[in-house]
Amino acid sequence: MNLPNLLTVLRVLLTFVAAALICVDMRFFSTAAFIIYCTAGATDWFDGYIARRCGIVTTFGKFMDALSDKVMVATMFMALFALNIYGEWAMIALFCAILSLTREFFVSGIRMLASNKGIVLAAEKMGKYKAAFQMYSIGAVICAKALVVDFQADGSPLWIFAFYSGIATLILSTILSTWSGCGYAFKYSYLLKE
Repeated sequence: MNLPNLLTVLRVLLTFVAAALICVDMRFFSTAAFIIYCTAGATDWFDGYIARRCGIVTTFGKFMDALSDKVMVATMFMALFALNIYGEWAMIALFCAILSLTREFFVSGIRMLASNKGIVLAAEKMGKYKAAFQMYSIGAVICAKALVVDFQADGSPLWIFAFYSGIATLILSTILSTWSGCGYAFKYSYLLKE
């Protein structure tokens, strides 16, 4: 297994660690979760960069990279909802999460249909922007939780920025996710008719 693939697998493991830490009600565990989550997010850029730079792009890498992103987002969404971190924004956040995850399943289904016909669907820029905003959103909300439980900074300007930028980018990522999903449906609708 090459370095990019190891980083991809590491992203999944770090995600599980971050989700576990954020659920522990002890001081600085939320800060540790934030740091580990950011480290996991960084591997998403490094694995692709190294693979392309060194010419070691593999089928496993392409598959696991996309899968690990989905595992990362879904796992952290579930942890944040379980802890009611979104507070009064929970219903809007839940709606956004459901739309985003539905899009992920839909696009994955289209990719599988295309794969059965020997067609490889490359990731589109819209999807990359969506993923970046999703990852930022989750990280910002984790940061807001850490500011409250580890530093008693509830209501501080930093907390307000972290939490509300997390909500704003969640909404933005959902708009991009829906737009991207509709684009896939329109562009590859012929795969669904065969």
